[in-house]
Amino acid sequence: MKTMKIYEHGLTRQKRKPRFRMIRAGLAIAMAFGIGLYLGSATPWTKAETISAETARIHIVEPGETVWDIARPVADEQGIDVREIVYQLQINNDLDDDCTLTPGQKIVIRY
Repeated sequence: MKTMKIYEHGLTRQKRKPRFRMIRAGLAIAMAFGIGLYLGSATPWTKAETISAETARIHIVEPGETVWDIARPVADEQGIDVREIVYQLQINNDLDDDCTLTPGQKIVIRY
């Protein structure tokens, strides 16, 4: 009587080569990356669109007005240091180090 070994039952199926698994995984990663790039660039938002109307207002600069003149009432209203508001105005509106303003310029004030 011939003894049959467990691995000789004849029901073996051909294994896929590891190389194809790596190619498939690489293609899946590349597709996911491409879809992410496409979706990220499909909605180009500007600064004005990202600011909620409830949390920001636009101030039009008057002749002779400074950032400090604009920041003082906001700081008093919020109960914080005026220097913090001046810094926020400078950063949010891409002002230079001197915070130079021109009459008619629109300044975004965030709350």
